[in-house]
Amino acid sequence: MRDSNGRFGLALASAALLLLARPAAAQMSPGGFGAPGGGGMQPPPSQNEKEEGPAEAAPEENRPADLEPLSGYADQSKKKMQMFELNGYLRLRDDYMHDFFLGLGYSHVPSGSTVTGIGNYGLPPFPVPLDCPSPALSSGGLAPIGTPGTAGSPAANCGTKNMGGANLRFRLEPTLNVTDQVRVHAQIDVLDNTILGSTPDSLAGIQGFNTPAATSTGGQAVSPTALPGVAPSGFVSQTQDPPEIGQNGFTSSIRAKRAWAEIDTEFGSIYFGRMPWNWGRGLFYNDGSCADCDVGTTVDRVMAMTTVYGHQLKFAWDLGAQGDTTQQLSLGRLDPSGYPYDLSQNDDVLELMASVARIENPIDLRERIDRGDVVVNYGLQVVYRNQGSVDAVPTQSAATTSAYGPQPLMPDQIPSSVPFGAISFTPDVWFKLYYKALTIEAEGIAILGRIQHPGALAEDTTQELKLAQAGWVVASELRLFHDSFFVGFEVGGATGDQANDPGQYLNYRWRFVQQPRGDNAINDFHFSPDYHVDEILFRHILGTVTNATYFKPQAAYWFDLGRTRAVGINGGAIFSMSQVAVSTPGDSLIYGIETDVSAGYRNTAEGFYAGLTWGVLWPLGALDRPLAVWGQNDAANASAAQILRINMGVKF
Repeated sequence: MRDSNGRFGLALASAALLLLARPAAAQMSPGGFGAPGGGGMQPPPSQNEKEEGPAEAAPEENRPADLEPLSGYADQSKKKMQMFELNGYLRLRDDYMHDFFLGLGYSHVPSGSTVTGIGNYGLPPFPVPLDCPSPALSSGGLAPIGTPGTAGSPAANCGTKNMGGANLRFRLEPTLNVTDQVRVHAQIDVLDNTILGSTPDSLAGIQGFNTPAATSTGGQAVSPTALPGVAPSGFVSQTQDPPEIGQNGFTSSIRAKRAWAEIDTEFGSIYFGRMPWNWGRGLFYNDGSCADCDVGTTVDRVMAMTTVYGHQLKFAWDLGAQGDTTQQLSLGRLDPSGYPYDLSQNDDVLELMASVARIENPIDLRERIDRGDVVVNYGLQVVYRNQGSVDAVPTQSAATTSAYGPQPLMPDQIPSSVPFGAISFTPDVWFKLYYKALTIEAEGIAILGRIQHPGALAEDTTQELKLAQAGWVVASELRLFHDSFFVGFEVGGATGDQANDPGQYLNYRWRFVQQPRGDNAINDFHFSPDYHVDEILFRHILGTVTNATYFKPQAAYWFDLGRTRAVGINGGAIFSMSQVAVSTPGDSLIYGIETDVSAGYRNTAEGFYAGLTWGVLWPLGALDRPLAVWGQNDAANASAAQILRINMGVKF
């Protein structure tokens, strides 16, 4: 009852905010393109004013009723503007990756084991090519590093170091202008990061896992359905099937990612739905709107926005993770079109957001910069989050099993929720200065809080964990020669944590490390994976900037080929170091040096762009496997990694 009253009170408070809000001004949000912000289109000028001319004839007193002018039809005002707008892009990326596992393969560190019967091995820094020896081929654990070609030996003995592939995405972002003041937006991805050639008609699952193995006994196939008759081998496949969950992958051909509405009223603006979230430079809250982005921050939100004395004020109620619902259980499977129910309130993640920002209108900003004025934009955002309990994981015996794996449960088969007691505050400060050709931008964020009952997050489930994480970035850019030559310098960092598990992949999205006994704080901060600093270390091997400080000088020059066409070259170097050495594979401070160079072409009138990028990472001590830490069998120095990528696309 306490939680229900709290939600009712929160709804009343939101309504009160809307009544007190002033009319919103049409300004950009701190995140720029793709972020929900700004007022709607202004209504067209009135058409009721009469031009000067001859006096009108006096109306006839006995005019028949059928000659009277027709009244306006219903909803006529909706036809005063374009009803439907469509934006988006089609992109193609082709990556050739060399030695991303840094010449370091499987190890004898007991961690991350996934092969039954072989429990004493660790994973490489990055997945190795399937051509390399694997623990799945070994019958007795890993061989020493000095035995090349032995099944299961470290991949340092593998001559195959290359991986690569091309992927495609077709993004649609329609806008339905219901009226001048009401808009409905959506984001839909078709073939979302689908690897080209990955869904041939010969693919109907993975043999031995979700389809029967096509082994032979006495010349006869064990299962007549083990191979598809239309294309029993990829070599004889004739076409590409659409991606389908459970058939040839874990994603579908069409993924509806966002849908939200914007309403401008005389009291302010209202937003509700599943929408993008961008703040400041995009360090943590990043909407993923760039043409090379992959993830993006999406939030289920109800928000009010207004402008007071040139400052945008936003207040939002966010619906975070809601725990178990009927849509994940047998009730939802039996009644997929029925009304869905959230089965608990205390396991919901409650999130509240408030922000204030000064953001100059783009036209005024350009005029003030041309006059030589110093222009400062800034903002502060604070996010509060809590969760009272979490849903308990049912035991295997409680699940209904079948030949197709565990099936959805009924509510009475799920254990009662257990206490969690988590609370956090996330202040985020953003600042941007413009002066003539110079731009300086900075953002700093901290996550502060505690988790009273961490459960699986810590080895000691009874110890309270503190949250103390921080990330920051300062970037500058100098534009010269009529905005053709750009020189920039960026420095940033993210805190790290002492908890470490060297036998797992280094990419934070593929690893989980429990807090060991005696370690009662989670300190590792993660940049948004769509905040791109480089092409290899942070983008792929580590997954993002975490437990690191980096320094990045860069320069670019664009050659003007016409009013809308240009060819550019860009180069940068990134020196990176860890903040907590003990949580690196080499127990050292320096990650290494990476250089990235690229050339590109763009035609803004046609929406076409294309580019070529080459990057090289020279790893240093933090990515090595020193003898004192890894032992004789696994000690090795990391080798250089390279990437060559081609990208092209059409924006509309």
